[in-house]
Amino acid sequence: MAIRNAGMQKPTLVYLRARGRAELIRLVCAEAGVEFAFHPVGFGTPPVDGRPTDFPALKASGTLPFEQVPVWEEPGGFTVAQSGAIANYLARTHGLRGKSAAEEAKIDEVLGGVDDLREELRRLARAAPAERAAVRAELLEKTAPRWLGYFERILRKNQGGVTFVAGDALSVADLSLWYVLEMLRDNGFGAALAETPALAAFAERIAARPRLAAYLGSALRPALQPLPT
Repeated sequence: MAIRNAGMQKPTLVYLRARGRAELIRLVCAEAGVEFAFHPVGFGTPPVDGRPTDFPALKASGTLPFEQVPVWEEPGGFTVAQSGAIANYLARTHGLRGKSAAEEAKIDEVLGGVDDLREELRRLARAAPAERAAVRAELLEKTAPRWLGYFERILRKNQGGVTFVAGDALSVADLSLWYVLEMLRDNGFGAALAETPALAAFAERIAARPRLAAYLGSALRPALQPLPT
């Protein structure tokens, strides 16, 4: 399971104290049993172990490839930025990227679909307060059911929907899909899952995996920051 102690022998995740774009990385690490140190990022916060945590100061340090987070750093000097690149690197390293080119393609298909759905959900954060009720209604009545229908069909096409989205083993795509399903539920859009029973069962199955369940129930997981209402 991911841990937050500093240590030169562990890789380091540099990110905010939030789920956000780093949560899939944490889920991959939890499932794979990868331990890592956590370097928190904030605003106006003091250095930790001599390194800035204040975001402007950290950007000015020149250690962030794109002056953005998350960033993954390994003891040997390897550094990679961009949340998708990090999650896929870790998934590939730990056998969570499928067993064939065809499985990898389906994994990428689902990852792309999840990104599209998350972009739809971000409309709530971008909307003016007076427009949020209308955006939320559209997400609840149209967008969420439509996307869950897509994912239900994809899941059912692989072994009848009782295993994973690709092949016979869990992949980064399953973790990504589970995370967006959790986001929907936690932000008031979970009712659409009643119309997609294979997805609903999938969500329960993934959350019950021992390493994931341990992480999800631990104090290591950042608190939910719900979308605006």
